[in-house]
Amino acid sequence: MAHIDFLGEVHRSTRRDYLARVLAGNKADFAALAKKFDVEYWDGDRNTGYGGYHYDGRWRVVAQAFADHYRLRAGDRILDVGCGKGFLLYEFTQVVPGVEVQGIDISRYALEHAKEEVRARLQHGNAVELPYADRA
Repeated sequence: MAHIDFLGEVHRSTRRDYLARVLAGNKADFAALAKKFDVEYWDGDRNTGYGGYHYDGRWRVVAQAFADHYRLRAGDRILDVGCGKGFLLYEFTQVVPGVEVQGIDISRYALEHAKEEVRARLQHGNAVELPYADRA
């Protein structure tokens, strides 16, 4: 199966020094904070997670690449498991008008701070026990 890189463009758009960030600080402490998936993970210090995960439009190119590759159209359904704040799902609604989106995430904090336009289509849950029927 061919490798498809939908995220490369987003990663190439930053000038951050990933190696320096990864090597800084006590990873065990950072991991313990991040595992809570709350404010520290989403909007706290960059060492413990995203370091302020706010909508900036960067996911538009990813949604467009998915839509083009899979030839998505109005009426198609997308489920984002681990949707976070719903930014990618929002972008799908913009690049494919009429697409049906749903998201699930373990983080109540992320869902409470999700993009308003898709918040009603996101729910709290665990990826191990999805609240959807097979092939739904």
